[in-house]
Amino acid sequence: VKANKDKVKSKLYLHQIQQLQPPEDCTLDMRHIATLWKLDNDHDGAVTFQELLNFAEFVNERRKIVGSLDFQGKLKAQCVMELWEVICEVPGEWAFAEWVVLLVSQEDQCHFSQAAPGVRFMSRDAVMTLYELLQPYQVSLHIDQQGFLDMLQQIGEKDNLMSLQAEELDDWVPVEVVTCWVKRFVNAYASLFRDLGLDAPRPSSGHE
Repeated sequence: VKANKDKVKSKLYLHQIQQLQPPEDCTLDMRHIATLWKLDNDHDGAVTFQELLNFAEFVNERRKIVGSLDFQGKLKAQCVMELWEVICEVPGEWAFAEWVVLLVSQEDQCHFSQAAPGVRFMSRDAVMTLYELLQPYQVSLHIDQQGFLDMLQQIGEKDNLMSLQAEELDDWVPVEVVTCWVKRFVNAYASLFRDLGLDAPRPSSGHE
């Protein structure tokens, strides 16, 4: 049991990952969602020391290949390419959406309520973390934080997963609602690429 506890403690969650200080000669954006996907190799929503080592090795190899000029941009592009290969298919969209929920939930456990038996809920804090994670996609131009929470809760009521009249659920959103919303969000981006006639890009072979 102690070994399992130590294993859990050895994991870093999103708020800790974003506080990591990379070497001065290697600028990394730990708020970039495709980079986070690459870093969290087993996609359990947390990062182990071994995953950090593997990512550092990946970064060093990429820098040897593409050089240091605009390296952060090139690294982001590589991570986007690898993520695109996953989300260009529907099963990958679901896998990505489920990972995002784990990522923003961090150490929080699912919440259950007698007001909605059998429904798993995630906290307002996790929803706000998701909102912040989506800032590069300019979500704040369309809806504010409270509006985002309200929208997800309204979807939950529409899907008969919760009642807006239940005060004990004021700060909670069904996990299923958030997962489906993220899946639709990423599908919209994948569809945009398809509409532009873009195939899934392939990672560089290292001979560019």
